[in-house]
Amino acid sequence: MDENPYLHSRRALHLRFDIPILKTKEFWDMLRQGKLVTTKCLKCGNVSFPPQADCPKCMGSESEWVDLGTDATLVTFTHVKITPASFAEDGTYTIAIAQLKSGLKVLAWLEGVGAETVKPGMGLRIEARAGTGGSPYYVFVPA
Repeated sequence: MDENPYLHSRRALHLRFDIPILKTKEFWDMLRQGKLVTTKCLKCGNVSFPPQADCPKCMGSESEWVDLGTDATLVTFTHVKITPASFAEDGTYTIAIAQLKSGLKVLAWLEGVGAETVKPGMGLRIEARAGTGGSPYYVFVPA
């Protein structure tokens, strides 16, 4: 008998986006080195995450790179048990929102901690990973 009678199809969805990254390439390069950086607008001082090519606050086009560090505190989370088709091969997973020391909140998968021990306020660290095609991404892990 099917494990979930409401789930009719679990086909993987593969998407490809061609997004110009010249102004945000530094983010991906630094992530490959295990560092989390983002853009800070030189006109108004707004710090954006994820990094933006142009400031979403004042539309300024000049920015500098700032190091966000890797330490964070868990704000909230959710366990995903019925996965969308694009994550059909991943099984269940946890998505978390954590606050960095800079005050920015970041969304990422949470790895290395069981559902029964996840608690808001716990210390986390951001770690860089490489996908199957070598593309960098980041996850939270317990500190």
